[in-house]
Amino acid sequence: MTINVTNQKPAVLDALHTIGCTGDYDPLPAIQQTLVDPLLQPLNPSVPASITDAQGADLTPDVPDLVLSCIGDTPNVTGEQTVKELLGQTLINFDQGTPLPVTELFAVQAGQQNKMPAPSPRVLYTAQADILPAAKTLLAGTGDESAFFASIAYTFHPDTLGFWFQSSAAFDDFKVLLAQQTQVMASTLPGSTVKLLGDFAGLSLQGLTESLLLRQDDDDNNDELSFARLIVHVLMQYVEQQRTQLKAGGTQVSAGILPFTIGELFCPRSLVLVNVEAHARASAAKITQEWNLINQSLASPVQIVSNASLSKLTSLPRAAARAAAMGARQQPGQPGSRSAQVTFRKQPPSKLDLFRDITRVLRRMGKVGKSQNIFRATKATFLKANRRNPDDFNKPGRITSVQYMPDLHVYVDTSGSISEENYQEAAMMLIRIAKKLNINLYFNSFSHILSQETLLRVENKSTRQIWKEFRRVPKVTGGTNYQQIWDYINASPKRKHQLSLMITDFDWLPPTTRQDHPQNLYYAPCSAMDWSFMVSRAKRYADSMKHIDPSVRQKLLGMVV
Repeated sequence: MTINVTNQKPAVLDALHTIGCTGDYDPLPAIQQTLVDPLLQPLNPSVPASITDAQGADLTPDVPDLVLSCIGDTPNVTGEQTVKELLGQTLINFDQGTPLPVTELFAVQAGQQNKMPAPSPRVLYTAQADILPAAKTLLAGTGDESAFFASIAYTFHPDTLGFWFQSSAAFDDFKVLLAQQTQVMASTLPGSTVKLLGDFAGLSLQGLTESLLLRQDDDDNNDELSFARLIVHVLMQYVEQQRTQLKAGGTQVSAGILPFTIGELFCPRSLVLVNVEAHARASAAKITQEWNLINQSLASPVQIVSNASLSKLTSLPRAAARAAAMGARQQPGQPGSRSAQVTFRKQPPSKLDLFRDITRVLRRMGKVGKSQNIFRATKATFLKANRRNPDDFNKPGRITSVQYMPDLHVYVDTSGSISEENYQEAAMMLIRIAKKLNINLYFNSFSHILSQETLLRVENKSTRQIWKEFRRVPKVTGGTNYQQIWDYINASPKRKHQLSLMITDFDWLPPTTRQDHPQNLYYAPCSAMDWSFMVSRAKRYADSMKHIDPSVRQKLLGMVV
């Protein structure tokens, strides 16, 4: 959609909002005031700002709904493009070509303000190169808080609401304000809130972060004067107080907002308090470990919010596993960054097309220690006598070396949108490719659930024998969920190093939050389906994956050239 904006004063969005902690919980007025009103502020006060489409239709009344359409649980590809174009014309600092979703618009704004290119497979952000320098300059008072925010957002993309404090002393100063505010309303505070406030007073923020669970979902803990509403309200008041003191002649603010995503800004399910001084003095490995642990905790399906005691976000992962620093390393098999330039095939791929693509990926991934994918290479050498003429030194012998390529693990979509014909075509295609490669392969079927893993022994067997083995594998049915495949692969170091191939019709949209997409997971289309329909779904899936894996188009085997 083409957007035309006239008489609009270019804006800078401010994440500060004042959603009250009394009365009914309604974040819509705050969303209007924070995200929409700045986009509609006229340059000439006597004439209203105008936002129209290519046909001249007035889009001004639709701006709130357009913005809200990008905060759902699944991406709205059309809405995303429209809102990005609108923000690109109305904000001073915004790149409408960013691969990040609209829900991370504050991060994009901060990145543009500090001349930081958007993260991509070729543009990597790390704690060592970005977060540490930003923390040190912010602590010294020579840097802007937006650079510190953007460095964390671009490096880790946490789906949470954060507040930074210059030091543990600044956090203690906030607790004084919190005590004063709650003392005034002590007679009206629920008992559960009083208990949680007491627990909160015991936090010190001596380490890098303190992270708390506030809600299980958007409808949880929204009662009047609940802890979830009260703590965010007073934190916003504290940030506003800091800014007022700076305008009155102060030297530096000691706290600020880290609005990682829009949804969490107005209805946070979790809260992360960040110590800038601790970040400036910590090692890069420790910072990486801390934020990886926060993201791991945010992705955990088991999160319990208690009214009896504070629920710390990272308590379960810290107790369940040893923290391990994760260094940045190049992942084998990872495609380049020209994902947006690929061209889709005009007709379905042949068995030979898929075979070539799979072979290319396997070669790129390199050799492994041991697998079901055995590669035997024979070469002539004078280091070994010729078997037929051992006494003739002018005739070389032959040496056969055994090498192992990565295992092939196939996940076949058997959800309700896949017919029996589609399934049989997919199975036969796999059989032909496996026979050509002469390898055994691992196999799962999936819908909204995942079948048990099976090793299908293909090597040196006939097509009929292999098909009989396929028919014995349980075939699950139901809806579609790719997320379980991602989690299943990431849960095992062995599966991470396999070439994972998902055969599907692409009838699924990813969540709007950042997820850990397996590096070696590729996709192939189901057979016996309308090709134009398949391509349109694949394009929709690839567009909706830009914030998770921008290079996913190059992972569509047999579909792109």
